[in-house]
Amino acid sequence: MIRTASRGLLIQDDHILAVKYQEDGKVFYALPGGGQEAGEPLHKNLPRECREELGIDVKIGELMFVREWLDEDIDVHQIEFIFECFPYKKIEDVYSEVPDKNQIGIEWLPIADIFNYHIYPLEMRQHLHTLTDGQVKVPVYLGNVN
Repeated sequence: MIRTASRGLLIQDDHILAVKYQEDGKVFYALPGGGQEAGEPLHKNLPRECREELGIDVKIGELMFVREWLDEDIDVHQIEFIFECFPYKKIEDVYSEVPDKNQIGIEWLPIADIFNYHIYPLEMRQHLHTLTDGQVKVPVYLGNVN
């Protein structure tokens, strides 16, 4: 079965907002968001997930990336739609109302140092520099990547 999910790309002061996880002794990051519920459009799914994971309300912008995640070892086939998101006001504080399993925090990651962070999808990291340098031509489909 294919699962669909939405994720939010929130950029503020040259940093992106990421959820921090620890699993099997390894730390990694992911963009906020999660799986769609039956009958829930992506533009309803993502604001709900941002309220649950970050405690903030967001406006949904353009579709930035599509990531396909296939992992036969854990029987996962997920398609993630990554949207640019904008908070209704400057984000001062974030907290999780409903933290995800293995979630250990929320952090602002500096885009200038993004390659020092294990943030999924990994392929997205190189394109963040292109976007923040004012260039707009980046691939939307990231492929079957981590």
